[in-house]
Amino acid sequence: MQMLKQGKGGSVPNHGPNLKKRALRVTGTAAAAVSLLGLTACGSGGGGGSEFPSETIEMIIPYSAGGSTDVSVRGMAAIAEETCGTNIIASNQTGSAGAVGFTATANAEPDGYTVGATATELAYLYKLGTTEVSPEDVKGVMRYALNPHVYFVPADSPYETMEELIAAAEDGETINAATSGTGSVYHLAAAGLAVEAGVEDSFGYLPFEGGAAAVQATIGGQADLTVVVLNEAIGQVESGRLRPLAVAGEERLDAIPDTPTLSEIGIDWTSASHLGLAVPAETEDATVQKLDDCLHEAIQSEDFQQSMAEQNLTLDYLPPKEFSDYLQGLTEQYSQVIDEVGIGAE
Repeated sequence: MQMLKQGKGGSVPNHGPNLKKRALRVTGTAAAAVSLLGLTACGSGGGGGSEFPSETIEMIIPYSAGGSTDVSVRGMAAIAEETCGTNIIASNQTGSAGAVGFTATANAEPDGYTVGATATELAYLYKLGTTEVSPEDVKGVMRYALNPHVYFVPADSPYETMEELIAAAEDGETINAATSGTGSVYHLAAAGLAVEAGVEDSFGYLPFEGGAAAVQATIGGQADLTVVVLNEAIGQVESGRLRPLAVAGEERLDAIPDTPTLSEIGIDWTSASHLGLAVPAETEDATVQKLDDCLHEAIQSEDFQQSMAEQNLTLDYLPPKEFSDYLQGLTEQYSQVIDEVGIGAE
């Protein structure tokens, strides 16, 4: 069984909440959806003087059903009904790479009864012009999982190691990386590697519809490299169709113990997809702490830890303040890469 790991809080200062409500920059039906979400979220406040929590908590999932965020949040919610002592419902509010759900969370009534799932994209989508919501518009409740990105090449690739791939790029060879779309977290993970290794001029980026499509394109020889979290490619590794070259985390992964971290080969770049929970920035600290207490208890349960292990998701807990600082640190990290590759909003 996978044991719960205490994460390391960052040293990035917390710049405090921005009390201005942000709106998603969308038009047409997406704008109507955001408007509807805002009306729903701004209804009557919960509590009525009762001790929190005394009403139903809604957990907003910014991605479609069946993915790791959806499965883990729903699993947590089922257990947390007991640890939090109230009903919990989960709702998928999707669109714009998660921005619709992030916006619904940021614009909800700050009473603790709306909790939104977060992902790495929250830290930088506003830099791309997708939304105006940033980490300053939410307050972290906790991070519960952290899954480092892994760099893969086809099994028949001439590059046996990451050092060989970087050396080829230094010699002027073009390295085409399959990504899950321009501005996606996997695109920035590949670009961050190239920038830190000093070979950004030799890297090209091929956008596909999601990580699974990028993996298949790489296996099929359309790309030299792809980067995804391990659970999106572990089956292809086990079948011998993909070869992992490096892990963009602080430690090697148990499932691929012979694959070094980037830091081991002298590249100072880390990148990961996290799973966390947040509430509107104006939520009282005491309410946030109560949520953290009962939800932290839920993720420590044997059932939840077993479910996460089955999905090859790594539990890595951060409490509220440390998680908020972590999000701010991600904003600085990915903003630099976005500027380097020139994909930021004007």
